[in-house]
Amino acid sequence: MKNKMMVKAKKSCYNKSMKRKGFTIIEVALFIAITGALFIGITVGTGNSIQHQRFYDTTQNFAEFLRTVYSEVSNPQSVGDGRSEEAIYGKLVTFGETVGLDGREISRYDDAAQRIFVYDVVGNVIGMGTGSAQKLLADVGANAVRVTRWDGSRPRQVEPAGETIVFSPRWGASIETTEILTTEEKKTGKNNLFTGSILVVRHPRSGTINTLVSPVVIEVNKTVAEANQAMNAGGTYDFSNLLTRYLGSSASAAEKFVNREVDFCINQYGDMVGTDYRFDVRIVNNARNSSGVEVIDLDSSDNKCRYN
Repeated sequence: MKNKMMVKAKKSCYNKSMKRKGFTIIEVALFIAITGALFIGITVGTGNSIQHQRFYDTTQNFAEFLRTVYSEVSNPQSVGDGRSEEAIYGKLVTFGETVGLDGREISRYDDAAQRIFVYDVVGNVIGMGTGSAQKLLADVGANAVRVTRWDGSRPRQVEPAGETIVFSPRWGASIETTEILTTEEKKTGKNNLFTGSILVVRHPRSGTINTLVSPVVIEVNKTVAEANQAMNAGGTYDFSNLLTRYLGSSASAAEKFVNREVDFCINQYGDMVGTDYRFDVRIVNNARNSSGVEVIDLDSSDNKCRYN
């Protein structure tokens, strides 16, 4: 009898213990809600961190690209057949060319934003006078294209001078001006992509590096395509003043290459979406070396790319 009572007592305790091990619907719901909230918080936080890091990397990569241009101007490489009357004077960087290296038109916004071209600038070593870098470069016939095939004394084929570099901002970002577009302007399809040309060149006499900026987009690829098409058809094409027309004293004030500061705004979204956060990559007025390329902090009052 005593043993039976002990068995019943043990079963009763066991049953009570089993009942206490379960979870109520409310407890399960609370657990799922808390776990979900934590997961969302971690995911959003991680996503924002990745996006910010990409933004920072894109900005630094673009700044480093510009600094590399200065380094290469300081240490020029040979561009061709060793003709003694030709010299390398620097680099031409173009933003917004309408034709690519393949001779095809660049019409889409994202294609234009992702193609920044860099060319060698070559010219004669004789015929220069004295004066500013602009004047002397015009004197030596500075150009970003050169003849690669002759028919006697007539040029039959031209190509970009030296090795052409095509730079694309990382993660699909775009390089913009300091202009801030309104909602209505965006609806009309207007964009604020940076367009124009920058010459990073050595003064033909002193050798000091000069930075010259023009709002004109020097259409190197278009010139090459049109010149070769004309010459292949037996005609001629004047490509000699591709650069010099914007360097000499006859150039208009609105088009001429001048010494001035330039600010590039990095839009991490790579389209016409406005954002309060755009890094400012600046080339200071008449930069002489790579230290003239600066990255302006997002929170700095000197950041000309801020929307607010």
